[in-house]
Amino acid sequence: MARTVNEHEHNAKRSAILDAAEHLLLTKGYAQTAVQDVLDALRMSKGAFYHYFESKPELVLAVVQRKTAAVEQRLRAIVADRALSGRDKLLRHFAAVDDWKLSEGSVVSDLARAWYADDNAVVRDQLYRTGSRRFAPLLTQIIEQGVAEGEFTTRYPEQAARMILCLRYDLGRAVAEALIAKDPSDELVRAAEATADAVERLLGAKPGSFVARARAALTRWQAMSATNKTRARRRPI
Repeated sequence: MARTVNEHEHNAKRSAILDAAEHLLLTKGYAQTAVQDVLDALRMSKGAFYHYFESKPELVLAVVQRKTAAVEQRLRAIVADRALSGRDKLLRHFAAVDDWKLSEGSVVSDLARAWYADDNAVVRDQLYRTGSRRFAPLLTQIIEQGVAEGEFTTRYPEQAARMILCLRYDLGRAVAEALIAKDPSDELVRAAEATADAVERLLGAKPGSFVARARAALTRWQAMSATNKTRARRRPI
């Protein structure tokens, strides 16, 4: 008789494996995390594990895909909203990404050092490449709409989309480094404003179209950093 698979139980167990793997990757790093560490954390047999994933790389890819899926879903909803202009859609997308990061603010702040360590270079690269493949086509649609509406003037929507992702990725690293240092500086403010300025120039958008939003997002990050710093001082030794 064929084995009956309970879909709910299967999904729950798979999510538990991904949760454990993500925690280990953040705390130990890719190079130091083995499949056996996941098995030990869940008290699971190798046979059970390999029912869900065939290898460590496949497991890591699943972790990365899960992290980008939620953002992609929100971006698709933004793209499909006929009431929004191209410019407003791009602003909504930036806000959605920032909201996602801030929703995991304590995790980002506490584990940023581990996330940006050399041991996690493989996972970071996988996350960036996966995100680029998923987000670039959607951003291209938004930019093309903005061009059609006269808000943007770029002749290269697809290339502009990819360059915007690169700029945002670099800014994200700058924010993380500031969180690690627990000292967001004026240089970070300049980085955020320069990124927004570069996005405007890439798109041929009206000057100031994105700078104000960048400043608002940075203010929220700085407030989170200040809160975490206060909590750290109050934490008993």
